[in-house]
Amino acid sequence: MPEPDPFDDLVLDETFIQGGRTEPSADERIAKARRIARGNDALRVSGEIADGSGKPKFQKLRKGAPWIVIGIAVAIGIVVVTLLVR
Repeated sequence: MPEPDPFDDLVLDETFIQGGRTEPSADERIAKARRIARGNDALRVSGEIADGSGKPKFQKLRKGAPWIVIGIAVAIGIVVVTLLVR
């Protein structure tokens, strides 16, 4: 026997529609975007936000560089120990 549909009793009337979230109008969204842009411009002028000119090119490589150095040192140590044990 199939299970009953849980949405059988759902009625999409005016109270259901009025209870939903409302979206801001286009004018309100534009005004908010302009306020954010003005705030970002002010922060950029004061030096709080980087404009990208001084960003390192290989930032991910720099974060991983210490682990690479540690890995190389361990590998060299293993090779040296192996050669000394022979």
